[in-house]
Amino acid sequence: MRVSVVLEQRFIHTADGATYDNGHATYAHWQRYLSTFEEVQVVGRSQQVASVPPGYRRVDGPGVKVLQVPYYQGPLGLLRRLPAVLRTLRRGLEPEDAVIVRFSGLLGHLAAGLRQSQGRPFAAEVVNDPYMGYGPDGTRHPLRPLFRALLTGLTQLQCRQAGAVQYVTREALQRRYPPRRGRPSFGVSDVHLPPEAFQAAPRRYDRPARLAVLVGSLEQPHKAADVAIEALALLRRRGQDVRLSIVGDGPLRPSLEAQAAQAGVAEHLEFVGQRSTPAEVRADLAAAELFLIPSRTEGLPRVLLEAQAQALPAIGSSVGGIPELIPAEYLVPPGDAAALARVWGALAADPAALSAASARNLALARDYADDVLDRERSAFQRAVRSLLLPRKDSL
Repeated sequence: MRVSVVLEQRFIHTADGATYDNGHATYAHWQRYLSTFEEVQVVGRSQQVASVPPGYRRVDGPGVKVLQVPYYQGPLGLLRRLPAVLRTLRRGLEPEDAVIVRFSGLLGHLAAGLRQSQGRPFAAEVVNDPYMGYGPDGTRHPLRPLFRALLTGLTQLQCRQAGAVQYVTREALQRRYPPRRGRPSFGVSDVHLPPEAFQAAPRRYDRPARLAVLVGSLEQPHKAADVAIEALALLRRRGQDVRLSIVGDGPLRPSLEAQAAQAGVAEHLEFVGQRSTPAEVRADLAAAELFLIPSRTEGLPRVLLEAQAQALPAIGSSVGGIPELIPAEYLVPPGDAAALARVWGALAADPAALSAASARNLALARDYADDVLDRERSAFQRAVRSLLLPRKDSL
């Protein structure tokens, strides 16, 4: 049986059809599904390029192929290309496929609607929260309130229509987007933590933490790098010797560099850029002493678990699934630079608290190791497969 997974990813491909991604949706991720299904079809928008930029890795490979949806950007871009996108989905999603749609994403919502109209089953993976993503601290699009209401309501409806639902959180997303009563439901992170992702032992701090790191795309303001820079400036003005490293790249970088220069902290801030491999990101995490994730919206952030596997103390915002991973004393309201500076400054100056947070985070991350989560992921995949067996009109 083939499983088709529909997601709101921005892939690139070369003239020979080879597909690449600069995030987590690479071949290693899709291999997980091959333990239950004979073939995986990844369905996402893709743009042809002449050459592959640094930091991109293959998506397709043995047992995994990509259905390349016509490329678009944003809801209005999708509207302009909607006929071509729908044709591609109708052609590529065969009736006998097991179909998993990822929410909230425009392409996933279209695919779910298509399957529902055909009377065919689908399952859902909920990886983020459109209510927060399109909230006042999320995207700055002028139609933000409309998108917030539409995508929140659509995600709630289609989670109830899905034959099985998997959430990346254990509680947070389930509260807002519950499945229909009696339908299989799972709470499993999509993080990839092989044995090499872990530090052997907790860190022992005998001095204050100087270097903090933030890891995230600079495509949208969701990762709140601007908030971290403002907090850095507040701490430097108070005389605290802290620095910040930002790992990631995107169109927001020039404005963030300008913000740092205007705040007088450019020499205390390093923009590392996009990394090519998980090992390179792990090296950045290993070199840091404290992890920041002041996001405006999140599901259950993979990078936070990756940082905790590196035994890093962490400070985060109280959104999405972050409170499932960080205790209350190290949580701050989203968008609140003063609160972030206060907690950052206090934790960075306390070696005993840093050492205790390191031990706690490493122990917690071990609960999300691949060998632990793969058993839970397999249970969801078996539930998805069973939607087509033995009765093909089970929904």
